[in-house]
Amino acid sequence: MRSSYLGTLLISVAIGLGLAGIFFSSLSWAVLSVAIISAYVYSRLAFSSELSRTSLQIERRIGDEMAYTGEPLSVKVEVLNRNSFPIRGSFEDVLPEGCVLADGSNRSEEQLPPRTMLTLSYSMLPEKRGPHLIPGMRLERTDAFGLLIEDQMIDQPTPISVHTKKSSFDAARRIAGREHLEFSGFARNPAIVLRELEFDGLREYVPGDRVRDIHWKSLSKLNKLMTKTYRKEGSLQTMILLDCSSSMRVKSSKVSKIDHALDISMQLSNVLLSSFHPAGAAGFDEVSVISKVMPALGRRQFEAIVRTLRKVPGSFKSTVVGTPAPAGPKLPEAANEHTDTEDQGEFLSNVMKMSSTHGRVPLGLGLEGVIKESVARGKGQEQLFVVISDLVSSRDAVITGAKVCHSTGNRMLVIHTYDDWYRQGDPRMDLSQMENLYGSLTESLKVEGELRSQGAGYIRIGPADSAARIIRTIRRGRA
Repeated sequence: MRSSYLGTLLISVAIGLGLAGIFFSSLSWAVLSVAIISAYVYSRLAFSSELSRTSLQIERRIGDEMAYTGEPLSVKVEVLNRNSFPIRGSFEDVLPEGCVLADGSNRSEEQLPPRTMLTLSYSMLPEKRGPHLIPGMRLERTDAFGLLIEDQMIDQPTPISVHTKKSSFDAARRIAGREHLEFSGFARNPAIVLRELEFDGLREYVPGDRVRDIHWKSLSKLNKLMTKTYRKEGSLQTMILLDCSSSMRVKSSKVSKIDHALDISMQLSNVLLSSFHPAGAAGFDEVSVISKVMPALGRRQFEAIVRTLRKVPGSFKSTVVGTPAPAGPKLPEAANEHTDTEDQGEFLSNVMKMSSTHGRVPLGLGLEGVIKESVARGKGQEQLFVVISDLVSSRDAVITGAKVCHSTGNRMLVIHTYDDWYRQGDPRMDLSQMENLYGSLTESLKVEGELRSQGAGYIRIGPADSAARIIRTIRRGRA
């Protein structure tokens, strides 16, 4: 609590009167000084009691169900004064970090009488993707005489999940309209066969086979009925796994790896669904699964995938250009700013203890868990796992996942967001920087070779690569 300009002036006058009363031996001036100070103290006590008994009901409504980066988001706030005394001062609805005021006003200066309501309507502009939080309402209170000022915070949090730019959704619809994916092979479930392709071979007739597929010419030679088989285009259950580790979230140029990977995940899932392939998505970090939706088909499946991807944490700027952040899970609340809290430091120290105990960094529990769960749910049906990662924090986890897929007869495609291509590089490189780039590329080629040895596909991408280019690469068999 602090004094206003009027309160400071009144105290100065009281002190002056008191000193004058003592100096001139004037009792009336001394009494007047004591009366002013007593009034100030009474006002302070009354104001403190008023602050402690403050009761406000705050209702905040977000206009749009989904928020997009760079798109205005309307907010309406209703504040009800449930006290028996008026509230004087300014009311300000606090904007989340990473958002700016776009239209209207989130602040109002007035006296709110008892049992009355104040309404604030404004729109804010989210500048980055990720979870945001409106913490509450800030009040700058004044007492009835205007002598005292107190800043009061009314906690009324409202979480807002801001998705990627709206143009990315439009791109997902356009790509799904003109691109498609085909996976050839023997469909294990006849109910999901989309169409038959070319002739593949002969097998012995089984009751229930179509009569038109019987190969009558082989009856005289083999003395038994044979039926023709075809290679079939089947519906392949696909799971898109998005790496949300610390290294993926480091932003050292205009395009961050996590935001680019999220757009690709969303667009690929829409193409898969439009091609009648059940699709799902999951976000994982070094040790856990952040969000997940299992593969399915249906009108609402794309919306479910979008809701899942909205929980992916946002990016942060690296303190050292070109140096990825240390491995470690990041809580969604810390997505707007990269800070090392004591809890995170303690967690990372425990991870390092595990590393020293087992001789290596623990494999990604989240990625392995999702793959094993999907394999168990599939009950022997072949599945495709599309992993989008920079292979920095989660390299061992991805390689282990590829081994699991290879041993269980499933497929894996790794889309490598190559770290060096996302950095804000200096065109004038010295010899050491060139050696680092060469070393990174050599290491990337070794990882690619290890993944391909496990039967996994591999595509190396940069910020300029689109989902359409990735789909065409898959269709050409170059992955």
